[in-house]
Amino acid sequence: MIMQLMERVKEYAFLGQEFLLWLWFRSDVREGRFSLGEAGDAVLRVGNRIVLQSDEGERAEKVICLGEGSHMREARFALAESKFVVEAMFRLAVGDDEWSFVLDAQWMNFKSFKSPKVMQDKEKDPEGLFYEKFSLIDQALSAMDFIYSSFIRIRLSPDWEARELPELLKWIKEGK
Repeated sequence: MIMQLMERVKEYAFLGQEFLLWLWFRSDVREGRFSLGEAGDAVLRVGNRIVLQSDEGERAEKVICLGEGSHMREARFALAESKFVVEAMFRLAVGDDEWSFVLDAQWMNFKSFKSPKVMQDKEKDPEGLFYEKFSLIDQALSAMDFIYSSFIRIRLSPDWEARELPELLKWIKEGK
């Protein structure tokens, strides 16, 4: 059963890689602006860490780039050299709140998750502190779920091949 799960993860790993690449592309070209429907708008920007990897089995090369935002030349060059984004740091802003986290492409899980500061008074309302923190985490996860569903809708639509993919490939070429 675990082997079946691992095989399925490997089979669909490209979706996480494409999602992180698409987020990076949108962050760079379209200023990271995303509509969250009734929840308003969000800005999602690439942070200062991107990990790329080649797809060559045991001989896979990994490139870890640290720097300011999406203008990291080495990361863009690695992308142009057919490496895939396997992990990236992001900054998400919704209204006055801002979160930072690392998103993993294979498991689509969050690492190093930092939420906005909790405003509840720990002494007066210890339970309120917990619920506010939980609410802030839920708000970020809901925003990312909405953004991911937007990606999937675009990815499965004819618009992907007609417009989005050509723009993305052009952006990759420009990074060289």
